[in-house]
Amino acid sequence: MSGLRTILAPLSLWLMSQIAPAFAQSTPDPEWFAICTGRLSALMEMQFLTDGPASEATRDQRDAMAGLLDAVAEPEQARHLMALRVEAKWAYRALLEQAAFGPDPDHKAQRQAKGLAAGCTDLILG
Repeated sequence: MSGLRTILAPLSLWLMSQIAPAFAQSTPDPEWFAICTGRLSALMEMQFLTDGPASEATRDQRDAMAGLLDAVAEPEQARHLMALRVEAKWAYRALLEQAAFGPDPDHKAQRQAKGLAAGCTDLILG
């Protein structure tokens, strides 16, 4: 068993040295939370028209994201972050409309919309 520890200990240290910098670089910043809050707002509104129960779940996710945004944002960033949130909401709404109503035979807009939403909701547990 000690031979296995001799091999695993350096391997674990090397693995952590590879993972830690990548995690630090991928830690979301306030702008990311603002963008995700906007996207989830647009998704919630679209779902409200088409799928009421899904809109309620998305509302909860949006509220959680807004809570994260409030927790990490500095007061002097408020205007900038609100502008990002609104811009992201309108851009995502346009993408959702393209996915739902536009000519999209390859479903690219739909896949992109799902991927963007998943990138946001994956940050929220539950």
